[in-house]
Amino acid sequence: MKKRIDSSTKVKLSIPVRHEYLDKKACLREAHELKREGKIHGMSKKQIAREIYFHAVMLHYCDRKNRQGWWREHADPINLRDGGDTLLRRAAYAVCWIVKRNKTDEK
Repeated sequence: MKKRIDSSTKVKLSIPVRHEYLDKKACLREAHELKREGKIHGMSKKQIAREIYFHAVMLHYCDRKNRQGWWREHADPINLRDGGDTLLRRAAYAVCWIVKRNKTDEK
């Protein structure tokens, strides 16, 4: 039986976006460390990695296109919560993970 997380006790963890997060393997390593240290609960390692990767991609895009506004403001830092983000945002993270080529794939 899955443990239900009470939304009133969700932990919020803010981590800054780093350039290395454009590499999916770096995102998976960071997610592994966050899980190992017990900083995030109710999310799989892959869910955490996808959210980290999405934020890095959005920040990179905004910086390359010199974009400001909502997307740029919300790209950094990455705010992780126990139990994860909304279903719609998790879907966007998953699509980005699948569709966007990894930085290291382009070499």
